[in-house]
Formats: sequence, structure tokens, C-alpha cells
Amino acid sequence: MTTPLLTGIALALLASVALNAGYLVQHLGSQHTPDITIGRPIATLRSLLASRLWLLGSIAGLTGWGLHVGALSQAPLSLVQAFSAGGLALAVPLGAWITHTHLTRRERVAIMLMGGALAVLGIGAGGAGSATVPAVALVTFLVVCIVASAGLSALPAGPRRPHLLGVAAGALYGSADVSTKAATTAAHAGGLAHGVFSPWVLAIALASAGGFFCLQRGLQLGSVLAVIALMTAVTNVVAILGGLLVFSEPLGASATTGVLHAFALLLVGAAAWRLSFAQARLGVAEAKPEVRRPTRTPSTNASTCSAPVRS
Repeated sequence: MTTPLLTGIALALLASVALNAGYLVQHLGSQHTPDITIGRPIATLRSLLASRLWLLGSIAGLTGWGLHVGALSQAPLSLVQAFSAGGLALAVPLGAWITHTHLTRRERVAIMLMGGALAVLGIGAGGAGSATVPAVALVTFLVVCIVASAGLSALPAGPRRPHLLGVAAGALYGSADVSTKAATTAAHAGGLAHGVFSPWVLAIALASAGGFFCLQRGLQLGSVLAVIALMTAVTNVVAILGGLLVFSEPLGASATTGVLHAFALLLVGAAAWRLSFAQARLGVAEAKPEVRRPTRTPSTNASTCSAPVRS
């Protein structure tokens, strides 16, 4: 495995930890803010910025996004996204330790499967795909994602609305990742200015903004477990498909590694789905106030030595 690939993988894992931590902290910070609506973007942003927790989560998220951009500049999109999903194997145990929460047997198995799948993806990884931006394929891919997200977010309110918003957010965030790969590819081909002033930067901004409002509203409406899990899963699927379909990234250096990598990607998706629910569950545990039991007063009776009960 080459140095750029190793660098990209390392940055992807760090980015995932920062992004997932940011999602959870943002959720905690948005619980007591006014309703989030795309029709009042300035008022919505002002109310969120007033929450210190939400602001802290945003800083973590922006840091993760910067690391993710660095990863995309060094390695193929499909590989970066797989290892970004693999960051859940680090973020979930860390969250469990912070919140003093025990992981279930299925969650521990998912962590082991994730580790094994990522190890398989590291075998024979190499091809970077297209060295230029395939504009027609990329625009078609982005239009499909945006139209699908707009349709989901415009559906009438109902018990499934938070779930649909999570899917819409994932599709938009995934398309933003694909656009980011296009911008970094353009920068490699024609220089930094060529990438910064490419139309793909505008696509990144619009898709990220739409994903932001969909996710924040979905989290605020509730069902945080499903919203975060769906958003994470759809983001991974859309981004990996973008790498394979738009940038023609090979699954492996040979037919054998290609089959192994395809199977490993399926395992990554399944493990990420389970760990996304675990991550969201930890966020709910963190949000719940601690219930303290009253401290018992030691008895004055000499024959009874009652110690105070720890809360």
C-alpha cells in the first residue's frame, strides 16, 4: 500500500471520529432550540449558534470535514468512505467509555466485523480511478441525489418524517462527498485554484446546506437512533456508489481482490448500520439526566453500620 493511500486511510478514520462525535454533541445542543426550518435559515442558525453544545459539535464536525477533504485528496473515494464508516468502530467504544454505557454483544461483534472488513479492504488496494472529473456522469449523479432528497423532505408530516429526513440528509451529504472528490481531482489536475474555483465547490456548499437542515430537523423531531443510522448508512452508500460509478474506481487490483473488496464493503455497510444505532443510543444516554438516589444517613445504632449509598 502506497504512502498516499495510508495517509488517506488514517485521515478518514480521524475524520470519522470527529464527525460522529460532532453529530452526537449537535443533537444534545439542538434539543432546547426553536423548531428548525429551511424557510427561516437565518433565525434557525442564530438559535443553534446560541447553544454552546451545538457550537462545540459544529467545531468538531468542521474539523472532521477538513480531515475528510484531506483524505479524499490522497485516496479513492470508495476506499475513504469505507474507512470513514469504519471510524464508528473507534467512536462507539469511546462513546461507551465516556457515557459509562455497556455495549451489547451484537455491537461488539459489529466492531470485530468492521475491523476484519477494513483489513480485507487494505489488501490489494491501489487503483485511483479517473484522473479527471467526468462532468456528465457527475452532474447526472448529483441531480438524481438532489431530486430524491427534495422529494423525501417534501412529503407530508407523519411518524416516518424523521426517518425520511435522515435518508434525505444522507443522500445530500453523500453527494457532497462525491462533489468534494471532484474538487480535489480538479485541483490535482489543474492546480489548487482550479479546484477551489470549480463549480463542484458550489455543489458541495448547496448539498451540505440541504443535508444540514434535513439532519438537524430530523434530530429535533425525534427518533434519533433511526435518523443518525439512516443518515450515516445512506451517506456511505451514496459516496461509495459515486466513487465506483462516477469515478470508475476499481474494487481491487485483480479479480480476486475485487470480489474480496465487494464482500468487505457489504460487511462494512452492515456493521456501520448496527454501530450507527449504537452511536445514537449512546447519545440518548448522554442526554438523559442522571437520576440520583438519596444518600442514606448512617444509623446511630451501634449495632448497625450503614454506609451511604453511592449515587
